[in-house]
Amino acid sequence: MTGASDYEAILRDLDRRGRWRRRAGRGCGLILLVAVLGASLIKAKVAPRDFWRHLPKLGEWLARFWPPDFTELHSSFLPALWETLAIAISGTALAVVVALPLSVCVARNTAPSPWLAVPLRALLNVLRAIDAAIFALLFVAVVGLGPFAGVLGVALHTTGSMAKLFVETLESVPTETREAVEATGAGRLRTFAFAVLPEALPGLVAIALYLWEYNVRASVILGVVGAGGIGYELMVSIKLFDFSRLSAILLIVLTAVVLIDAASIWLRRALR
Repeated sequence: MTGASDYEAILRDLDRRGRWRRRAGRGCGLILLVAVLGASLIKAKVAPRDFWRHLPKLGEWLARFWPPDFTELHSSFLPALWETLAIAISGTALAVVVALPLSVCVARNTAPSPWLAVPLRALLNVLRAIDAAIFALLFVAVVGLGPFAGVLGVALHTTGSMAKLFVETLESVPTETREAVEATGAGRLRTFAFAVLPEALPGLVAIALYLWEYNVRASVILGVVGAGGIGYELMVSIKLFDFSRLSAILLIVLTAVVLIDAASIWLRRALR
């Protein structure tokens, strides 16, 4: 009985020490979080007092947004909007063409070689980490100002994001379907074409539509770096403090984004 009591006392002591260590770890983690947040606010020069002091000026600018000036609707705004949509469509289409074979080479259930999958996965991480605007800025120096630089920027960044989501979709395909086709003696290519792809296709299309929807919004920003589109007109209006023109552009962009979002959601639901 004495030995059992000693053993239980040791266990209780260890449990108390474990709880203390967990509490100390949580406390240190909280202190570290608060310290990082405080240092970030200082480094970012967050000054609520300055914001409130300049708030009347912001209110004055917002008052100048009305009425919107649509006099350039057909001459400038709609052609620029179409250019933005063309950048998003072309860039997303190129990303699909590149991302699909890359994802097949990376996914565990379709990769032809694990040695090939490792460097390709690293490449996709790099493409995903660099924003489309940065890519577009680099390509402006290569191909010059215009929408082509925006298409390349959207295509490269989207390839990284799309391929990652494609990989997850391909890897989620039930193994039973693939094994049933392999049991017939089908090779790797036929197994992918008749087992993996049909199962994953609705998900792949839904991902492509979602990223196209995102790229429409992202392509607006590309005009700031010289890639053309409605973003360029937006930047010009901001630089000239032409708020009536700016509000018209924002309303056009908002309307286009809402319609595209609704169409994309409807198509994704139809594919389920």
